[in-house]
Amino acid sequence: MIKKSPIFLLMLIATSSFSYELLPSNDEARAALMTSPKIIGAESRRNSLNYKADSIETGPEEFVVRGNKQRRNVSNDAVPGLYQEYSAAIERPVRMWGKAGVDENIAAATRLYAGNEYNDTLHEASKELLANWFSYLKAVQTRAISERNSLLGDQISRITQFRYKIGDVARLDSQLASAEQGRLKAVLELAKANEQTSIAAFTQKYSSIKLLKQINWPVIPTLEAKKEILKEQFLERNHELRLAKSESETSSLRAKRADLDKIPDPTFGLYTANEFGGAERIYGLTVSFPIPSGSRSSNAKAASAEATSAQYRVSDTERKVSIEFDQLWSQMVSKKAAAASLVESAKIQSKAAQAAEKAYVLGEGSMYDLIAARKAANENQLAADLMRLEALEAYYRIRLDLHQIWDFD
Repeated sequence: MIKKSPIFLLMLIATSSFSYELLPSNDEARAALMTSPKIIGAESRRNSLNYKADSIETGPEEFVVRGNKQRRNVSNDAVPGLYQEYSAAIERPVRMWGKAGVDENIAAATRLYAGNEYNDTLHEASKELLANWFSYLKAVQTRAISERNSLLGDQISRITQFRYKIGDVARLDSQLASAEQGRLKAVLELAKANEQTSIAAFTQKYSSIKLLKQINWPVIPTLEAKKEILKEQFLERNHELRLAKSESETSSLRAKRADLDKIPDPTFGLYTANEFGGAERIYGLTVSFPIPSGSRSSNAKAASAEATSAQYRVSDTERKVSIEFDQLWSQMVSKKAAAASLVESAKIQSKAAQAAEKAYVLGEGSMYDLIAARKAANENQLAADLMRLEALEAYYRIRLDLHQIWDFD
């Protein structure tokens, strides 16, 4: 009977054990995200919006200082002469009709939007990290399974070659074993290349995260809370929905501001003048009031239409997020069930392969049967492991969206 190599036994022990979660630690994930160009750029964008909010709250109104100096030459007056004269004035538009209060609300809404936009970018980057991490884990496990299968192929080939030399098996069996050995080595080389490519891409993007040399499988957990409760939390904490709501709020305030702006703001001023060389001192107050054109009314209508559009985007986003949760939940449940079925199938197929090995050693089976059984066992084991990773990814993805892991907001 074919003996199992020590490496193979160690791999069996490793794949059947339970240990810590597969995710990078919070510190590693935080360092990887906060140093990424995407998040640094999002932080600059947030600062920009906050400065714009300060500008909106302060208002665009500015003081205007006017001054002039002139010479008055009087020749036909009772007191002819050349007089030095000057005048000075200061003016400033004043926000009225409640516009200053609305601007304060727009500024607050802009700051809220800036925070939501940054948090949404951070959360999307976290989802991207999770997806890239599990893509890397799949490459690692594919290489591990391919390595184990190649070791088994080497072992079967060595034993078959030995039995062929002593005349215990036919030459065809020796050739089939060698061909299968070569196929498994080719599969291993491809798996190694894919793993190295995945490692290079991952480490270049997330240099602060430590890689795993092998996967220690945890139990695929189950979310304890009911679906309806989790869905409510999902909608409440979803950054995309929050962003849409804050955008709608800002658009509504801008529409209100545009409607108020249909009545122009007056400009008040103070002025003083010195005429006839100081013989006359003049002080006064000026008020100017623009006559509005049709563009103000058009701007108000455009802002109102944009606010209505933003409200419908909120409804559309809420529907989209609700569907997304249902899809994530379905994937989590179905992939966990599929993983359990495939793991059980892999165990059965592994026993079948062992039985085929035993039968071949006893001369009751053919090399065709052994290779077919071993190939099926290999494929089932790889499918089971990859499905387990997909089930874990679905579980962690929904927990990430619920802000139960990597919550850096």
